[in-house]
Formats: sequence, structure tokens, C-alpha cells
Amino acid sequence: MQDPQADNMFKKTEFENAIFLSDEDFKTINGDMNLSLVDMGVMENLLQDEDTVEAASKFQPQFQPFLPVSPSGPPETESFPGTLNFAVEIKGTETDKKKYLYSARLNRIYVDMGVNFPVHFSWDAMKQALMYPAGLYVRATVVFSDQAQAEKRVERCLQHAHEPNNPGNETIVKNVLRSARALGTDGLHYCGQPDRPDSWLSVLLHLPAPTGHAYQFVCKNSCSSGINRRNIAIIFTLEDSHGTILGRQSVGARACSCPRRDLVRDEKEEGKGKRKIRQTQPETLKKMKIEVVDSDEEVVNLPKIPIKGVKTVMTGLEVMQRMMELSANEAAKRKDQKAIDEYNNCLASLGTTIDNIKKNLKPPPTQ
Repeated sequence: MQDPQADNMFKKTEFENAIFLSDEDFKTINGDMNLSLVDMGVMENLLQDEDTVEAASKFQPQFQPFLPVSPSGPPETESFPGTLNFAVEIKGTETDKKKYLYSARLNRIYVDMGVNFPVHFSWDAMKQALMYPAGLYVRATVVFSDQAQAEKRVERCLQHAHEPNNPGNETIVKNVLRSARALGTDGLHYCGQPDRPDSWLSVLLHLPAPTGHAYQFVCKNSCSSGINRRNIAIIFTLEDSHGTILGRQSVGARACSCPRRDLVRDEKEEGKGKRKIRQTQPETLKKMKIEVVDSDEEVVNLPKIPIKGVKTVMTGLEVMQRMMELSANEAAKRKDQKAIDEYNNCLASLGTTIDNIKKNLKPPPTQ
């Protein structure tokens, strides 16, 4: 039996062209919309108090925009597939032999700066469809792979960070890793707070299903005021929309001008095994340029100074190197190009000296 109140409400509704809803129209509408008497009462009150458009908006769900999470502190590096069996693959057969290579033996990608290298991500799509139908996120974070350097954040060198074609966003500028997709692409986020040393820089992607993605490095391992010849790795994490880590995998990386040369050299050294450092004084110590704390503008040459112990020498040089890097960052903030160039020259010279000392080290004779 038709409710009289609902029937009267629709009969009293008049359109601009003076056409009224008939009983037959009402039955058709009520049948299609399947409105209950309670719903009809709510709609009647809304139509009496507000405009129709404003009233209808109250029945629409409110969606909150996605806010990517920026993790703090050094990220975990231990790999685990998780319940979704997360895996990362770089196929050697697909690598460009001139621009980038992948060593399965070392689990390391060798790539020139600015060259795209594809990474394929896989996980259990059936479980994802049931548990996370809206898709998942893959975060890529570059870290120093040596334990002694793990607390330090990887950033671009001063020279590349001040290129004129850099985007204005400091979070993007300071990250050594970029997505091959254009900036502003839906589902692509650059995370991290550059002014917070404990905020790690990362590239976050929204992926509805397992697929591949291309990245590129915008700095080299040899850049003295950046990576500075230290070993790095890319940590890939599979996450939900809240930043919960569902799986993690790690791939070593080296951004260099000659990928094949470096790959062959590293695999050869790996085959020989790690060499033991002989605790002795180096035969010679070349002159080097260092920044003097008391005067930021003066550059001096150290005289020959006998120092006992390789660890002592290396520690002292690395401390001076780090102090100059901090001063160079301050010069970059002041946009003092002359000071930046001087720091780059000094850091390059110091880095060469450190490398030469390491190369001259010989393993102790076998007994």
C-alpha cells in the first residue's frame, strides 16, 4: 500500500516547466531507487532546508587524499619476501651492454648517470586482490651498504645539486635516485625532509598490480661531495597505504661512467676474497689540500708527517673529509659558487689520496 505522506511529497514537487510527478512516475522512481520511507523523510527535510545539490552531496562519501609516509632513521636492509612473496628482479638479458649491466654474482646494478634501468617487481597478485584491492606501493631508498656508513643519508653532490635544470623541490633535488616517469605523474611521490638529517630520501610508487618500473641515478659514486666512492644499495620495500612494510629486497648499485670495467673489476676482486689490511705505516703520504677550521677561505698543503698505523691515517683523513663536506654544504646554502668550487677541488684531491693509500695496502705474507 502506497504511503500517503510520500505520495503527497512527490505530488507537491514542482519543476520549472510546471510538470508534476504522477503516481506511475513515483512508482517507477521508487522502484529504481529502492528508497525506504525513512530515506524519503530524510530527503524531504534536506530539500526543505537546503538546495538540492548541497543536500545530495551529504550522501556522497568523503575521500581523503593520499599522504605518503616519509620514514625516519636509517631503513632496515635485511631482505624478506613477506606473506605476499615480494621479489625484485633485474634481467641481465634485457640490460643495455653499453649503458648498464647487472651482476647476478654480486647482486649489483652498474649504470651510467642519467640512464634508465628497469626493475621488475613481483608479488602474490591473488592475495593482493583480496587484501589490498586498491593496489600497493613500492618505495626505493638509496643507502650506504657498509655498516660504518649506515647512519649517514645518501645525498647528491654539490655540483649536481646546483645544476640550473634542477626542479625547485629540494626533496627531489637532493635524492640521487629518480623515477623515469615525468615529475607530477599520478602515483609518483618523492618523500623525505631535506632539512631533517634523520629523514631518508625515497621514491614511492603506487602500483595496482605487479609490474616493472625504470629508475635512473642523477649522481655518480665518484662524486667527492656526495656518495664519494662509498658502496651503496637500493632498498625496495612493498608497503600498504599506511606505510606498513609487507616485504623488502635489496640490490647493490654503482653509478659510474664505465659500467663494464667496474663490473669486471669487482667480480675479479670478489673472486680473490677480501684482503686483510696490514696494520702498518704507509711508505709515503702525498701532499693534500684540506680545509682549515680557523679560516674557511684558506687552503694549505700538509707537509710530510710520519704517522704510525693505517687506521689512524685513514680515520684522520676521513674526519677532515667529512668536515669539509659540512662546510661545503654551508657554502651551497649561501650560494657561494667560488667556495663550492674550492671545496670540490679539495675534496677530490683528498679522495684521490685516500684511494691511493688503499691501493698501496698489501696483504701480510702468509706464514
